[in-house]
Amino acid sequence: METIDVVIEKIVNGGYGFARYDNKIYMVEHAYPGEFVKIKVKNRKKDVYFAEVVEYIEKSPYRNRQICPHYQECGGCQLLDLDYNEQLKIKTKIVKEQIRRIGKLDDTLVLNAIGSDEINHYRSKMEFAFSYKNGDIKIGLKRRNSNDIIDIKNCLIAPKEFNNIISETKKIFNALNLKIYNPKFGKGEFKHLVLRKSFSKNEIMSIFITKTEYINNYKNFKRLIKEKIKANSIIHVMNGSDSIVLRGPYKTLKGEGIIKEEFNGFEYQIPPTAFFQNNYNITKKILNEFVEIIKREKISGALLDLYSGVGLFSIYLAPLFKHVTGVENNGISVKAAHSNSNINNIRNTTFIKSDVLEFIKNYDKKIDLLIVDPPRSGLDKEILTKILQLKPENIFYLSCDPTTLSRDLSRLKESYKIEFIKPFDMFPNTFHIENFAFLKANISN
Repeated sequence: METIDVVIEKIVNGGYGFARYDNKIYMVEHAYPGEFVKIKVKNRKKDVYFAEVVEYIEKSPYRNRQICPHYQECGGCQLLDLDYNEQLKIKTKIVKEQIRRIGKLDDTLVLNAIGSDEINHYRSKMEFAFSYKNGDIKIGLKRRNSNDIIDIKNCLIAPKEFNNIISETKKIFNALNLKIYNPKFGKGEFKHLVLRKSFSKNEIMSIFITKTEYINNYKNFKRLIKEKIKANSIIHVMNGSDSIVLRGPYKTLKGEGIIKEEFNGFEYQIPPTAFFQNNYNITKKILNEFVEIIKREKISGALLDLYSGVGLFSIYLAPLFKHVTGVENNGISVKAAHSNSNINNIRNTTFIKSDVLEFIKNYDKKIDLLIVDPPRSGLDKEILTKILQLKPENIFYLSCDPTTLSRDLSRLKESYKIEFIKPFDMFPNTFHIENFAFLKANISN
């Protein structure tokens, strides 16, 4: 086994430790800045070598936090044993580097990352996969850079209730000998267990996802999960897709079939398959930031909220605007947004079910504030072109990927002054970071 000794210079986007040796670049798993490590190369992509640590010759003094038993093999966390203040510093540096390298922007625009008040058991949604291990059921997360499933007993970023549900689910599945779906052969039944928690209401939702509607031993399955699984709602989702975990028609087996979350008096009903932010504490901080800027900059009039989901931003900010339009292509989320407006007695919102590009092509109204919270892939080129034509007075761009954010900001800077980019740590203990960019139209344009 050939090994080399390297010093880790920094952590880069993706959570890898970056090292150089003999004019070659190495991306090293589970290695932190300043560490001196012995590494073994696992694979190579173009001119980059991906490696794992064989021995820590000198460890970082910031590697001092508790870790879970799955940490070294599980792909769920990359920074779990790193001091939290150090995590925030590293994430700020990652965003700065992407803004400078990809966006060709001044990295002083990037402010220090805002931390989460909760860094363990904070996630409001977790997607676990079913698999087999020596004839027993496994429920867990993927091994890093692999489709192998790690059997999870105690996940530190998941709410404690989730770990209890996983344990009970394994017992039920083993007792009933239920069939697990094998994506390689396209056969079997159960694919995923998705768990959601409302932090403001302390509600739990368990979602069982199968390939088709039909399940062997369905009657006993329903009886036992209702008896043994401690959840306010239990849902059965039928999902024929292997590329997206949480979508498809569903049945409510127990409870209301929705989960409720509240922010400063605004209540939201979230259907099982709808997207919602994954960290309650950070979401609250982002909402407060939005309100603070709108009041300080005296922004009012028309708000256009693209990728509006169940109406989180549209409804929360509606009292500050004359009219709000939300655009979302998920019909279930749009229906929920209408309900959420009614629940909160908001009368100045309109929610439209549409692909964002198709909607914005024909849009020609004045926009005082545009909010975009796109998927990881960022904004389509045509959408960016249309935004530049429409010239909204102000833009709030929320992004979970600093790379695509940097790319899009480099285009928007043609007509906008980027006031700042503020990272919010929506995902403690991982390399992921949410970013909020505030842009104002250049008066000269």
